[in-house]
This record gives sequence, structure tokens and C-alpha cells, in this order.
Amino acid sequence: MKFNFLLLLLVISSSLFAQEKINFDNLSKGEKHWALWHPFAAKKAKKIIPLVRAEVRKKIEEGKIDSLIHGGQADAYRHALWMALTAKKIGVKKARRIGQLHEQRNKEAFYKSEVEDGSLQDSISCLMDLQNNDLGIAYGDSYKQLPDDEIAAMVLTGVLNGEFFMLFRNKKNEFMDCEGNVVSNHDRLKNKTWYLPYCLVSTSNTSEIPTR
Repeated sequence: MKFNFLLLLLVISSSLFAQEKINFDNLSKGEKHWALWHPFAAKKAKKIIPLVRAEVRKKIEEGKIDSLIHGGQADAYRHALWMALTAKKIGVKKARRIGQLHEQRNKEAFYKSEVEDGSLQDSISCLMDLQNNDLGIAYGDSYKQLPDDEIAAMVLTGVLNGEFFMLFRNKKNEFMDCEGNVVSNHDRLKNKTWYLPYCLVSTSNTSEIPTR
């Protein structure tokens, strides 16, 4: 009985992934396992990603947020909106798990020398993403009765008001620690340095002194 159920689940999942053209090669082992057990939720979650990316590009072009996809307002907005809409569509628990698995994949990718959006991931960037994910989930859960565009507008306002997190940079666009020192990435990949002393600041922080 259990074997038949698993076989049926696999057939349904495979059919859905084929229809939606989901590339299993781009998923980690944990993401593949989750998607096989939650095929309908995975299908819904996949549809959100291009919509969020388009929205982020639009707000960058309009000058509403910075263009920093790695560690900036654009990064925070992308993760927060992604999780807000995902929580609305498939629920808080599933949305949070997707976010966690994504960050686990980023750590695995670092040790394989793979980049995301042109940048190597690191410990604080992943912490930033997880915190922004949770804050975004709260928006999606609290305002799930609202249309997607209204949720997006609320999340954007939250980013501009400093409710989310980004990485601390100086005016030269160099990453800084919380004491104001430049964090060097020299030989980072060669030494496989995952943990970096970056500093998280509010998404409204544009000064060279981090807000505690």
C-alpha cells in the first residue's frame, strides 16, 4: 500500500514538473525531496519567482530601490516579496521551508564554487535572507486577503522604512563589518571561507555608520 502511494506520488510529481519545465538539475537534494512530496505547492511556488523578479527589476528601473541584487535593498525586497506571496499561496510552514532549503543550497553551492546572481554566498548574506524571508512571510500571512500588488506595495514600503535587512557598505560600495572596517574577500574562495564578518543594517540605512 505504501509503495503504491509513493509510486503514485512520483508519477504525479513527475507530470507536474514536466508541465512546468522545472529543471531538477538546479535543485539541491533537499529541494528535490521537498518538491516530490509537495508537487502542487512546488508548482504554485515556481510561478511566483518570475513575477517577483520582474517586480524587483521594475522598482530598480523606477529608482524606488537600489540595484544591489546581492546584499542591498533589491535583494531584501526580492526575498521579502517572494516569501510574502509564497506564504499567501501555499501557507506559512511550506513557505518557510522553501526559504530554508534555498539557503542550504546556497551554502552547498559556495563549497562547489558556484555563484548566485553573480556573487558567492556567505554566512551573513544567508542570515540576512532568512531574516527577510521571515519578515516577508509575516506580511503574506497577515495580509493574505489582499491582492498581490497591494502586498507588494506594502512590502516595498517596509523596505524603504527600514523594516528589513541589508549588508553594510561604505560609499565605495565595499562591504564593512559593524566596526566600520572593510571586509576583504581576497583569497576567500581558495580558503573556502564561508563565515564572513559582514554587518546587517536596516534597509533604510544609507550612512557609513551602522545603526545598532
